[in-house]
Amino acid sequence: MAHVLQKRPFPKQLFEQLSKTECQHFIEALHYTTEAESPEDVKGALSRFQNLFSFTRVIGGLARLSPKGSFEGFTNVINVSYPEEWLRLYWQEGYFEVDPVFQAALQKPGTQHWQSTYKEASSDKQKKFMAAAKEFGLGDGITTGSADPACRVATFCSFASSNNVDATHYVPLVEYFGYHVHLALLRTAPKNPQSTDRCVKQLTLREMNILNWVKNGKTNGEIAQIMGITERTIRFHVESIFSKLDVTSRSQAVATAMEHGLPNVV
Repeated sequence: MAHVLQKRPFPKQLFEQLSKTECQHFIEALHYTTEAESPEDVKGALSRFQNLFSFTRVIGGLARLSPKGSFEGFTNVINVSYPEEWLRLYWQEGYFEVDPVFQAALQKPGTQHWQSTYKEASSDKQKKFMAAAKEFGLGDGITTGSADPACRVATFCSFASSNNVDATHYVPLVEYFGYHVHLALLRTAPKNPQSTDRCVKQLTLREMNILNWVKNGKTNGEIAQIMGITERTIRFHVESIFSKLDVTSRSQAVATAMEHGLPNVV
């Protein structure tokens, strides 16, 4: 007999605990998530969810996995409201290696309340990481993730706050919403992403943003207008990108970025 995939039951109890306004807000965010056709669309849907519920920091993304299921690098990073400085530290300091929530998400996809996962963290590096996160307004949160070992990809989405999160109220909500975010992230992902090479890891978050716009054919002037900074500043960052990647032209920088797995930071 052929295996039949079980359909997901409608979570009636989830909506019974929500107010009428919260139900309307949730359906609105869900609608834009299911309609998303680009990383920018996913970002917009996540932003709506943040604005409609009590979260101050939201991020999502796609990670590449090795054949054994270990982390190889980020492919898409959809940053709604995480501090850029924190993402730079996370990226350059390799915090993904000690982040208890991220490591747990890779080992056992599902939905986690940070405070519960943090209780199991014991190493000094983990405790230092958690203290640093709190300084950036990431004291508590909920992370939901899914993995596709066959395709060697994993998705994640984190909803955070500087204050304690009402896990009883929000974990089921994030879990249901996260399933649709997972599908949207897969739907809008690059077709053939590669693992992230060390030379690309040297780039700051802003440099990655600029290089992604360069990859999309934008001029320095156009990038300056998009990012709301001066063209002179863009030129400064482009020169820094050239130096770090050891290239002398925009086309070489784009080729190197694509070869070594530059994450698409939206």
